[in-house]
Amino acid sequence: MKVFVCGSVDPRIKTKYLEGIDVIAHDLLEHKDGVVCVGSKTGSIGAMYNSMIEGDGFVDIIVPTPYADESRGMIANSVTAVDTLFMLQQVALRNTNATIVLPGGNGTLAELYMITDSIKSKFDTDIVIIYNVNGFYNKIKEMNDFMLDAGVLNDEQYEYFTWCSTPQEVIEALDKVRHKLNKI
Repeated sequence: MKVFVCGSVDPRIKTKYLEGIDVIAHDLLEHKDGVVCVGSKTGSIGAMYNSMIEGDGFVDIIVPTPYADESRGMIANSVTAVDTLFMLQQVALRNTNATIVLPGGNGTLAELYMITDSIKSKFDTDIVIIYNVNGFYNKIKEMNDFMLDAGVLNDEQYEYFTWCSTPQEVIEALDKVRHKLNKI
């Protein structure tokens, strides 16, 4: 299985929002799952990338051309340059079975909502796992609940979201995808 991982590349992210990412990466390594992400050794993406690389895991990097320098010299099975964040997301969704949204900023939120739109368009995804470590995404969940109640977010889009507060919940969600894939 391949998993698209979105999140922060900012080195200033507080460590309490990086907790458990190594546990999730260990589970991915144990199952020989691959990760697709932007190239960064910092932020929540960096925490996942570094854990995967240290464990000799499978990582594909997709990077928007303006940020290509940031991924130079990084170890990866492949590096794909795309022109825009939207293209990054489209390429990633076509080649992955699940998405994990780690704590992140505006770029991560843009990816989350582009993924939501892709779900609405029946583009391609199985599940979006939002890692709400230490309540990082509580306000976004409240906003999504409000949009759902206001009638501007489709129930069908929202049912693809799995909100997880612990690494174990993320692993359980990944196991459901693995089980579904094994049936196919």
